[in-house]
Amino acid sequence: MDFTTKPSYYQVGGSLGTNAPNYVKRQADDDFYNGLKAGEFCYVLNSRQMGKSSLQVRTIQRLRDEGIACAAIDISEIGNRSVTPEQWYAGLLRILENNFNLSDVVNVRTWWRDRNFLSPVQRLSEFIETVLLANISSNIVIFIDEIDSILALDFPADDFLALIRSCYNKRANNPEFDRLTWALLGVASPADLCRDKNLSSSTPFNIGRAIELTGFDETEAQPLAAGLAELTDKSGEVLREVLYWTGGQPFLTQKLCKLLFENAPPPAPPCQGGEQDLIHTPCQGGEQDRIQNPQAWVEEVVRLKIVDNWESQDVPEHLSTIRDRLFKENQRIIRRLGLYQQILQQVDIVPDRSAEQMELRLTGLIVKRREKLTISNPIYQAVFNKNLIAQKLEKLSPYSEAIKVWLNSNCEDNSQLLRGDNLQSALVWAADKSLRNEDFQFLTASQRMIFSDQNQLLQAATLETKKAARDAETALIEADAAKHKAQQWIGIGSAVLAASLIGAIGFSTLAYQRFKLAQASIEIEQHGSDALLLAVSQKTDNSQALSEALLGAIASGKKLKVLVENKPRLEQYPATRPLLALQIILDKISSNKQQIEASSLFFRKMNWKAHAGAVTSVSFSPDRQILATAGIDGTVRIWNFSGHKIAEWKTLQQSVNLVNFSPDGKFLATAGRDGKVNFWNLSGKNISSFQAIEGSVTSISFSLDLKFLAAAGIDSSAAILSLSKLPKVISSSVKLSGHNGLVRSVNFSPTGDFVTTLDGKSTVRIWNLSGQLEKTLPMQAIGISFSPDPQQYRFATVTLNGKIGLWNLSEKELVSEFQTLHLDAKSISFSPDGERLATVGIDKTVRLWNLAGRQVAQFEFEENVVSVGWSRDGKQIAVAGSNGTVWLRQVEGLAELLKQSCNFLGSQPEYATRISTLCQ
Repeated sequence: MDFTTKPSYYQVGGSLGTNAPNYVKRQADDDFYNGLKAGEFCYVLNSRQMGKSSLQVRTIQRLRDEGIACAAIDISEIGNRSVTPEQWYAGLLRILENNFNLSDVVNVRTWWRDRNFLSPVQRLSEFIETVLLANISSNIVIFIDEIDSILALDFPADDFLALIRSCYNKRANNPEFDRLTWALLGVASPADLCRDKNLSSSTPFNIGRAIELTGFDETEAQPLAAGLAELTDKSGEVLREVLYWTGGQPFLTQKLCKLLFENAPPPAPPCQGGEQDLIHTPCQGGEQDRIQNPQAWVEEVVRLKIVDNWESQDVPEHLSTIRDRLFKENQRIIRRLGLYQQILQQVDIVPDRSAEQMELRLTGLIVKRREKLTISNPIYQAVFNKNLIAQKLEKLSPYSEAIKVWLNSNCEDNSQLLRGDNLQSALVWAADKSLRNEDFQFLTASQRMIFSDQNQLLQAATLETKKAARDAETALIEADAAKHKAQQWIGIGSAVLAASLIGAIGFSTLAYQRFKLAQASIEIEQHGSDALLLAVSQKTDNSQALSEALLGAIASGKKLKVLVENKPRLEQYPATRPLLALQIILDKISSNKQQIEASSLFFRKMNWKAHAGAVTSVSFSPDRQILATAGIDGTVRIWNFSGHKIAEWKTLQQSVNLVNFSPDGKFLATAGRDGKVNFWNLSGKNISSFQAIEGSVTSISFSLDLKFLAAAGIDSSAAILSLSKLPKVISSSVKLSGHNGLVRSVNFSPTGDFVTTLDGKSTVRIWNLSGQLEKTLPMQAIGISFSPDPQQYRFATVTLNGKIGLWNLSEKELVSEFQTLHLDAKSISFSPDGERLATVGIDKTVRLWNLAGRQVAQFEFEENVVSVGWSRDGKQIAVAGSNGTVWLRQVEGLAELLKQSCNFLGSQPEYATRISTLCQ
């Protein structure tokens, strides 16, 4: 088909002007306007290019016509990466000043600077109350567009959302706030925007009004028919076909109308008799309608101008944006694509607002119609089709071919199941992902196959034993037949044969015992995995399913307890999955307050607000049940293990980067941005202060004998300082030179004869106490930690992708290494007994490992983890959060986990009988 281009009546992309003739008014227009006019907090959260900005422009104009003052803030203009809270809130203030013409009333720069003793959000709150409301007499609506930009900030913006909520709470005591309301627009869900789930009472979304922004229906879209009217008398039919292909999606609808308008077929040729094409009507004299078959015309334009080679024709970008969100790499990508694949296959999916459903709905690909999820329109279905999704899933999964064949065989072709290293690699890959049910079934079936393999191995071993016995019997017969030929050697020959048989039998017995141990270990590990899979596969805290999972975990834990009765060290455990299963299931149960109140489960995790802003460091006292915290608010606080504050003081150190107890527990050391180290007694009295290095201090470390202190900082600085007449005098210092920029950490070895430094280029260096470089480790690390265990002095390193290396202390040589599930590791620390390693990632999770590389615990938190400290007995960890929270968390061994689990199920009447024998 030949097309000719002509000017367009339509606009594709961007906000439509207030008088644009092609603007389509929807129900959302009146809902949004009426809600804001009535003083309600309203939010429009939807997929991109659904007309949110045009809706905002129209609503602002309508409100202003009613005398309501409005401000429109595009939050993305302030920036996100590397923007500080100070700059971000000041940016909001400046935009409000400009929108409401307040420059003649207040000098914002001076006003902001004069209140630097307040937090940024407090300053914005005061500005709203004392400047904005005091000088604007009419009602006020503040529109925040692109609200999803806060997700890219380097700090949580929960305080901003809490500020909006507080504006509504203040209406009860200050009628002036009745005049102020807010509107949020963006591509996110309320759950995405509220990072801190503990602040549910501070979110504005549970008091606000969600404005549902749907696609155009045929009645609403009539203004678009005007642009088609000059092309055809059948503009209504053409528009109906357009809406069929676009599903009423605003951007696509405007674009397709524009393409039809600009690429209309030429006038019909003169009548010459014969058959006409589908586009033109037959000749009837005079000027006739050029469009005979709207359905064929619209379909051809869709195919040629949108679907075919869509990536080169996607201008402005629309389909590319959807593709990027659909294929975004995160832990839910497998489940998200699997869900979309089911919807493509027309499987009935009931909306449940799960994370993967919300992610799909925010792409715009799916919508809710008649209480089920369906594809938004045929264009999306043609572009993001079954073949594309299948290909993407195959590329993502390391077992894509195997699972495809297995599923096609109705899950009966066991030759496709994974074994050995392939299974191990698949489990590591799957550990942090939300999988489809098919993936769970495939991996579980693969793990069950191990048992079948082991049974076959046992049978083979039995056959080999019988064969060896027959061979031995044959050898004895042959030896007896030869005795007449070699009478003089019979004694020696018999002795040699007997010795050989005894050795073979002894070796066979030992091998069989090892095999039985391995078989039992695999079985225990599998049963523990089954219990864990049952627990984590629940979308909600299903109490019955969790109890059943706990029952299975107890059974595998009891078997493990028997197996390790003579192996007290965690490193020697042949299986640890029951520990992980028991701990995670108990945590899920304890998150349900009603279950906790009705059971005997005791304290597992507690938390409290420790500082305003991030907690930068947390440290346990080595000799008392107290811990110290430091924060960016410049304070140090001491707490008991119940979260009660014992002492508090200001350090005057421009944000305290870290706090450490001295090895004897008698005083504290703090360091901050000024390069100084301060010593304090436990009441907060400053007993010494000295310049340790130039620039901000990032790490300090005491030698165990308290003769030295090492310090490191951001300006390639590190030094060893000699302490005499502690803690009053620094007698001398030795600089450690040659680092690449930032020195992340400095650590004394437990023997006190050397120091390690870790710099910004991930290089680990080892120095003697004279400041001489002894060795550079042949690897890159993101964290390093020494084991305090005097029987097995060693140290551990962790790389950015989560690989842990164990090094001996004497030769500084790598002894072993293993890959963890933390593919985004930040730090590592040994437990005080040297039995466990804690790794921290950017996923708000702390994982514990034994020294054989088996995971033994997993703790998830609501804030980014800044620092982790161990109690002296290793039974608790303290976690410092990026938003001011400190968590105190129990670390239990197998016996404690079994006891708690048995106590809990024993308190449940329906499980009392089932658990009685198991928990004796």
